[in-house]
Amino acid sequence: MSERILAIIPARGGSKGVRRKNLRLLHGRPLLYYILQTALRSGRIDDIVLTSEDDDILSYGAQFGILLRQRPPALAEDHVPLAPVVRDALDWATQQRGPFSVVVRLQPTCPLLRPETLDRAIESFLAQDVDTLLAATDATHLMWRERDGHPVPDYPARVNRQQLPRRYRESGAFLITRPRWVLASDGIGPRVSIMELPEDEGLDIDTKTDWLVAEALLRRLRIAIVTSANAAVGMGHLYRTLTIADALLGHDIAFVAVDTDPQALALVRERGYAVVEAQERDILDHLAALQPSLIINDILDTTADYVRRQRDLGAFVVNFEDLGSGADEAHLVFNALYENSRPRETHRFGHAYFCLPEHFAYVPPAEFRDPPQTLLITFGGVDQNNLTCQTLDVLPAVLERVPLASVLVVVGPGYAHDADLAHALSRLPQPVADKVQVQRGVRNMAKVMRQADAAVTSNGRTVYELAAMGVPTVSISQNNRETLHLFARYNRGVRYLGMASPQTPQQVQAALVEILTQPEARRAMREALLAADLRGGLNRVIGEIHDAYWRWKNAQ
Repeated sequence: MSERILAIIPARGGSKGVRRKNLRLLHGRPLLYYILQTALRSGRIDDIVLTSEDDDILSYGAQFGILLRQRPPALAEDHVPLAPVVRDALDWATQQRGPFSVVVRLQPTCPLLRPETLDRAIESFLAQDVDTLLAATDATHLMWRERDGHPVPDYPARVNRQQLPRRYRESGAFLITRPRWVLASDGIGPRVSIMELPEDEGLDIDTKTDWLVAEALLRRLRIAIVTSANAAVGMGHLYRTLTIADALLGHDIAFVAVDTDPQALALVRERGYAVVEAQERDILDHLAALQPSLIINDILDTTADYVRRQRDLGAFVVNFEDLGSGADEAHLVFNALYENSRPRETHRFGHAYFCLPEHFAYVPPAEFRDPPQTLLITFGGVDQNNLTCQTLDVLPAVLERVPLASVLVVVGPGYAHDADLAHALSRLPQPVADKVQVQRGVRNMAKVMRQADAAVTSNGRTVYELAAMGVPTVSISQNNRETLHLFARYNRGVRYLGMASPQTPQQVQAALVEILTQPEARRAMREALLAADLRGGLNRVIGEIHDAYWRWKNAQ
């Protein structure tokens, strides 16, 4: 015999925790809208009845083509539980449409229940030999209860949460049972099964805080981040996208890693994100499978066709460091390393949009010291021209003029000149070599930079990081693209030496001696760097993405 399934949605007008919450707007729609949509989109429910004593609620429900039960006044009082309300609605609906074999109680206070979850619950109920299936969420914690007016432990032993016996919190998302158990005093049969829901779908709004959480969850986005990390493109794009992903924590985020080295893939997974390995030719296929609402591209220049096809997926497209034709098609573009005096309305240029890694937020800038103590040498994740070794070659001459206490050399995960580095270190006079510390795999560059009184680096993102820490810097472009990064040209805290050339070592030596022997000039450089306010860049970027996305979404 086929099942006839009735959904009953009780919705009072006189709610107490949040006044008139069933018609209050949540994420732009009445709260009641969400559970109605879940029921309407279910593939298993035959009829829906909305029961209320409130004319406005019933009038709103009328536009959905469902059964409307005017609740008798005796069932509209504050003290009346749900069981007699559901019983009344079942009796009335049976008179209208004939008998039902299954009753599903759904509450408007659970707006995040998905139709597919509801259908899965109904299938589970029908497959089990039980009388009632309840929705619940995990509530396993160290609990206390009151006895004789005093709090007492409600757990057998004080152990870690994972070792406690499972406890569940009943959710109003659904209660599925047979009509004969609706007639029972509490509407629940003797043989009960529980279906555990994820925290979001089981959220049951009872307080204003619950409401705030539900609003945030309804604004949660499905985000795909397309990036790449290998010896050719370096690690900078990956690091930035990880920073952005961390700032968007709570959204549903997946990485599409294009031609990415295994250690970079491991880094993404270590940070807790799903990652799909991709080749350039199949990026769009992976994005189509992920069905993102927001796509972030951080893969250098894109083409107009590539971005148009992403927009055709129905996604909002945000590009970083994009000077290709795709930048004109993206909904929003951030080019923190470049400047443009006449940018398009959708483009954001300059240092104000640089995304500092998270750990810079809790490490304060370096203090000014005279005499200087420490020099930092770091050329990013790859150091394609091996400027590290070229700088080490002039280190004896620099230390002869400035007796620094230490020299920190940081090489990135893509550094491929280990033999040259070992040789360069072996050539140093022993007193100089004793001051040099080489570090790899540094997890917190802000702490390292804070030790430095001056630094030498390539003309990429590291310049911004050193600026945020107030470290006077000598900068060299590793390639033509880095010559377009203008911050080093106009900020007085950076001595920019242009493109790497055979003269670079001597230029580095002269610049370092100048900076390290002139305290007032070095202090002025520090103040110029800190005046750039790089620490607010990540918040500006995240805020612009949110604002632009919702303007676009609401205009559709």
